Amino acid sequence: MLIIVGSRREGNSYNLANKVKEAFTSERINSEIIIPGNQRIHLCTGCMDCEETGVCDFKDDMEKDIEKILKEDIIMFITPTRWNLLSGDLKIFMDRLNPLYSRKLLKGKKALLVAIGSKSKDEYSANEAIQSLRSFLESAGMNCLLTKEFDECLDFKDILSKTEEVYSFIEDIKKIAKEN
Repeated sequence: MLIIVGSRREGNSYNLANKVKEAFTSERINSEIIIPGNQRIHLCTGCMDCEETGVCDFKDDMEKDIEKILKEDIIMFITPTRWNLLSGDLKIFMDRLNPLYSRKLLKGKKALLVAIGSKSKDEYSANEAIQSLRSFLESAGMNCLLTKEFDECLDFKDILSKTEEVYSFIEDIKKIAKEN
């Protein structure tokens, strides 16, 4: 499983990704974490050359990321959310997947979607970030296996205090990983 973390900070998204990776390692399930914000990834200019050639004109870290995505069947997207939006780093990453999208190379891949909200569900829901990710999956022909929202995670390590919720989520995704 490839885990794409939409935050470059060592906060809630990062901590959750590491908890997932640790659990997978103990079960001998392969996983890798990619943090696009810590990579050299150029902004998509919308030139659409990739529609014709199948590759992006930019030579950056996205080339290796695309190779990894092609090899994986399941991809987990984790995004922090403020004001109901997914992170800018994750949006940039998704934009740069256009070479795969345009060639329908994402079709049939499976995804798990996680949004970590800073406020309560009543104030600012992480739901809209999940909806943005779902729209991306649908247009790419990917299959959503699971969505999860964590709320009230403003401080860097709030996710770690949600032990039962995180544990339950990890158990759910371990089952999914083993079945797929």
